[in-house]
Amino acid sequence: MKPTRAPALGEQLAAVLRDQIVRRQRQPGTHLVEDALAQEHDVSRGPVRDALRLLEAQGLVESRRRGFFVVGLTQDDINDLYELRESIEITACLRAIEHVTPTQIAEAREIVAEMVNHAEKSAADDFAEADMRFHALLYVMGGNRRLQDVWVAHESVFASLMQLTVEEDVDLRPSALDHGRLVDLIELGDSKELESELREHLDGARTRMAHAVRLLADGPQNEIAS
Repeated sequence: MKPTRAPALGEQLAAVLRDQIVRRQRQPGTHLVEDALAQEHDVSRGPVRDALRLLEAQGLVESRRRGFFVVGLTQDDINDLYELRESIEITACLRAIEHVTPTQIAEAREIVAEMVNHAEKSAADDFAEADMRFHALLYVMGGNRRLQDVWVAHESVFASLMQLTVEEDVDLRPSALDHGRLVDLIELGDSKELESELREHLDGARTRMAHAVRLLADGPQNEIAS
């Protein structure tokens, strides 16, 4: 086993703020004051600056003359993110047909089994975490380090979005079985069906994500009215 590094305070704070921004708990245009954030989260200003720079790199906040301000995610941002993900993930999966190992196939099936178990228990948080590990493994299967780097650069944003997506699903079991189907197609080497299945899978995720973000943007009163 390899030793794991505990996330730095800046990364931990970025994760908290990222989730709040995605969920519109911190609205676009909100001024993120370093001193206030440091006091609120009982940290020094160093980790706050690290967190804000990380979020800026991910396009969730922007730096202006008076400090950092929330940008948030629009429907166009979500479309752009999923367009990027579709292009790199399809490439990774098609490469996986040629490069995947039996050990990786077994690992993927173990994750799918976890997802089915979490789905049966309606454990959305655990399901989302396993879902992210599954998709990260697809990039490892593909064997292209550059594709993995692109995924890692956007992985934390997708993790926050993934959490919203699974909360949209009343029954998570069909999604878990869809992931099992992807493993089957990689193992069978059916590139045409694999690409079709993955496009459908990601389109479904994009649609659910857009709906979830739209409800958050409309606010609770509009959500009740709908």
